[in-house]
Formats: sequence, C-alpha cells, structure tokens
Amino acid sequence: MPQTTISLDHPIDFARWRTATRTLAGRHVPPDDIAWHVAPSGGPDAPTRDAPPFSIPRESMQLAADVLQSMLPDRFTLAYYLVYAHVTGTDIPPADLARMEAAAASVRAETARLRHGLFTLMQRTDGEGAWHATFDATTYAPECNARFITCQLSLAPWRLALPGRRMEWTGHALLHGHDGADAFPLAFNSLPPPAMPLVEGLDIARITALPAVALAARTCRICPMARHATRTVFGEGRSDARMMFVGEQPGDKEDLAGRPFVGPAGQLFDRALHEAGIDRDDAYVTNTVKHFKFRRSGARRIHEKAGPAEIANCAPWLAAERRIIRPQVLVMLGGTAASALLGRPVTIGRERSRAITLGDGATGVVTVHPSFLLRVPDEAARRREYDRFVADLRLAASLCAPARA
Repeated sequence: MPQTTISLDHPIDFARWRTATRTLAGRHVPPDDIAWHVAPSGGPDAPTRDAPPFSIPRESMQLAADVLQSMLPDRFTLAYYLVYAHVTGTDIPPADLARMEAAAASVRAETARLRHGLFTLMQRTDGEGAWHATFDATTYAPECNARFITCQLSLAPWRLALPGRRMEWTGHALLHGHDGADAFPLAFNSLPPPAMPLVEGLDIARITALPAVALAARTCRICPMARHATRTVFGEGRSDARMMFVGEQPGDKEDLAGRPFVGPAGQLFDRALHEAGIDRDDAYVTNTVKHFKFRRSGARRIHEKAGPAEIANCAPWLAAERRIIRPQVLVMLGGTAASALLGRPVTIGRERSRAITLGDGATGVVTVHPSFLLRVPDEAARRREYDRFVADLRLAASLCAPARA
C-alpha cells in the first residue's frame, strides 16, 4: 500500500511532481510507496524536507518530462521510476522502460506534427481576431507547446480545442479546462518542457512582436556557446526606435545581468551617447551574438571572439530585431557587427565615419566598439579616439529624420 500521497494541481503538473521527486527519490522512497493524484488546489504541498542532493542527466529528465506528457494512467510513477533508478543504482524493468520510450516517441511525434502544421492548423476569422483551431491530440503535447504557439503567433490571442478539453491564450494568461467546466489559469512554468527545444521548428521570420522574439531567444541552445553562458542576452530598447546599435557579443557583466552594454564598455558607451545628444532610452541596443563566449582563467572568465558559426547561429535573432524595429540608422560597433550586417569583411579604418546605404533602405554607420577605447594605452590617444567615437555617434544622429510630433 502507498505510504505517501502527492497531490498535483493539474494532469501535467511537472513543477509539483519535480519538487516531490527531488525529496522522495533523495530519501530512496520506492515508487510503489507513492500515490500520485490530481486535486486542483485541494491537496497538501509536495514534500520539501531535506534530502541528499543528486543530479540527473539531462537526457533522463527529458525522457521523464516526455512520459509526463503522455496519457498513460501511471505516467507519474513511471517518470519517478526514472529518477529513483538513477539515484539508487537500480534497474528499471524492461517492460516499463519500453512503455516509457514508446510514450515518449508518441509525444515527440505529436509535438512535431503540431509545430510543423501550426499555420495550416490555426485560422483567423477575416484575418483578424484570435487564432483558433481544433487538434486531435492523443497526448498532452499541445499544453506543453503553449509557449511555442504563443511565440510563433507573436503573442496574439489564440484558442485550441482538444479532445475533452480546451486551451486558450488571452494575450495575458494561459487558460485550460475540461469540456463543460470553467477554464483555470495554467502557469507556463508548471508544465513539462516540450519534447523539442522551443526554437526547433520555430519560424522566426513570421514573428511580428519583439517580445515574442525575445522570449523565444531566451531558450535558445543551438550552439555550444549557449550552454556555457549564464543566459541569453537579448537586445533592449524601443521597438519603434529610429536608431539601432549593434555590438559583437555580451561580456561578463552583461551575461550576469542579462542586459546588453552594462559593463565597463557599456558605461563608456552611455557617456558617449550623452555627449552626442542621444538618449539611450530612445534607441535600441543589441549584439550580433546573444551569448557570452569565454575561456576560464582561474576564477575569471576571459572574453573570446565569436566565430563564424556562432554569428550564423545568432543571425536569425538579429535579423528579426532589425526587421521588426526597422531603424532609420543602424550603427555597427566594431568589425564583427559590421561584417555580419554588411555581409563582407570590413576594415574599420576604411568604412567608419560615413553614411552607408543598406539594402532595406536604412542608413548604416560603422565605428569602433567602445571596448576598443578601453584598450588604448596612451591617455592622449585614448582621448582622441573617444572624441572621434562621439563624432561618429553625432553623425549617426544627424542622419535620422526628425521625430514625428
């Protein structure tokens, strides 16, 4: 007989399952001693008593998450068994493991079907209003892809009718309910991670809302660099900015803060903007690459230059920023940004301090990256280079059409 009962808020409550599993598996509680049941807001909190810490391979946790998205009646027990077996060094019965792998395969297949057919599936009345569709799901994969759907549809409201249940994004909240019952809020972070990374299958070029692009980019793990950095550092600023500034990549301070240009080079950049008469709050500031590339030297993280593969991997995010913002003037800070945006090798000394007509009608200006100024060893030379940098920023500002009243 089960000796421990765990109540979950909804049929795919990964958050409470994970909290309970950390404690129970850490205390080596056998799977057969646990009863899992769904009791919306009516059960006790999952146990959080101290237990020895442990780690689980990413692949095992993803398999557990995939199993939880199936509709197997004992899915919570099976997923728990994966963790318990790893912690205790026991073997999972082959028949149970086969059921898990089959369930996960169904979830992955349904995830792919939903993502790849989303724009065929979803409709809009007269091209306006909320998106809506019916999807013959056999798993809970649609719920776990709610964030993907929301990003892909640019945060616009949508409704999805599923067998026996429905799901809706109002533009502010995700709602979920069974047929004939009231819908209730469903927290994105309570759901199992989808069977595919959020950006896999995402048509970034069709996203029209900058916050949706930023939300998707924050989950990006396409290149190895993303797996070592603390977080994705997306651009920030006005979505209707007339000026867009593009640097190389976030540094150590930016990686920790999650914001571009906040370290020593960023502080120098802010001072130069002020002297040039540019309000950073009226501009958009970003980087060619969205993760910090570094090598370790003791406790320090030393910046390394982004390579062609990393620039190519991040190119869709930068292209989306540029497409949505449509700046009048695009300021390229350093050779990496200039080469990426102009599509050719760039020598700063030959290209800087002049207006360049870009293919989308914007005007480009190439200048140095603020970090270059920090590396000039001679004080007099550093002052001259700083003044020239401010002059480049003033040139960029002068190329903007007057703001509309």
